[in-house]
Amino acid sequence: MSELKTEEEQIEAFKNWWKKNGTSLVLAVAVGVGGYFGLQAWQNSQANHISEASSLYQNLTEAAADLDKEENQKTVRFIAQQLADDYDDTGYAVFSQLFVARIDAQAGDYDAAESALSKVVEQSEDASFDAVANIRIARLQAEQEKYDAAMTTLSAVSQAEFAGQVEELRGDILLAQGKRKQAREAYESAAAAMGEDAQHPLLEIKMKDLVKG
Repeated sequence: MSELKTEEEQIEAFKNWWKKNGTSLVLAVAVGVGGYFGLQAWQNSQANHISEASSLYQNLTEAAADLDKEENQKTVRFIAQQLADDYDDTGYAVFSQLFVARIDAQAGDYDAAESALSKVVEQSEDASFDAVANIRIARLQAEQEKYDAAMTTLSAVSQAEFAGQVEELRGDILLAQGKRKQAREAYESAAAAMGEDAQHPLLEIKMKDLVKG
C-alpha cells in the first residue's frame, strides 16, 4: 500500500510539474529544433490534427442519431476505431466509446459494452464523462443481475449533478432485489435531488407503484 501511495504521489507531482513547466518545455524544444518557423509548423500541425479528429467525431455523431440502422452502426464503429488508431491523444477518441457501448448494449453484448465504457473511465480526464460512463456500466451490471457490482460502480459517482440519476438507478436495483422500502427511499432521494420543478413522469410512476404495493 505504501508503494502504491508513493507511486500515486509521484504521478501527481509530475502532473503538477507539467502544468507549470510542460508548455514552456515543449515550446523551448520546438524553438530549439526549428526556430520560429518550426514552431509555427508544429502549431499548425497540432491544429490540423485536432480539426481532423473533430470532423470525424461530427460524422460519428450524425450516424449515431439513428442507431437502429445497421449501416449507421457500422459507420460509428469504423470512425470510433479510426479515432482510436490515429487520434488517441484527443478527447474525441474517448468520447466515441460511449456510442460504441450503446451499440453493443443494444445488441445484448453487455461485456463488450462494459469494456467500451471502462475505456472512457480509464482514459477520460473529464469527471462528468466518467460519471456518465459509470452510471451506464451500473445499468449494464443491473441488467445482468450483478447487483452488488452495480452498487459499487454507482458509489464511484459523487458529483451532485448526477445524484438524481444515481439514486433512481439505486432504487431500481433495490426493487429488483425485493427491497421495496429501501427502493422507495432511494426514489424519494432521487426526486429530492432533481428538484420540485423537474418533470420525471417515470420516476413518479415508480414511486406510486410502490405506494400501491
